Amino acid sequence: MTDKTTLISRIIGVMRDHWDLPADCNDGELFTYAEILFDRISAGEGRELLCAYLANVQVEKLEIPTSDAYREIVDGSISIVKASS
Repeated sequence: MTDKTTLISRIIGVMRDHWDLPADCNDGELFTYAEILFDRISAGEGRELLCAYLANVQVEKLEIPTSDAYREIVDGSISIVKASS
């Protein structure tokens, strides 16, 4: 299995690819959201719950306008985690 930090870094890459992040978003903050997403995927949480979590992060925490970007991030993140196991 691939190192957890490496997988979280890949998830961060997916986030960066799909979100226009605010200037005040630092790497630690993004790592935290990615780590929570990773842990929830690893625990077997369903896609819709993962989407609800990330949609909340997108709009409430990062203040990124509503879009479906979080769905693409969830799908990409699930692929990363499943490919590593």
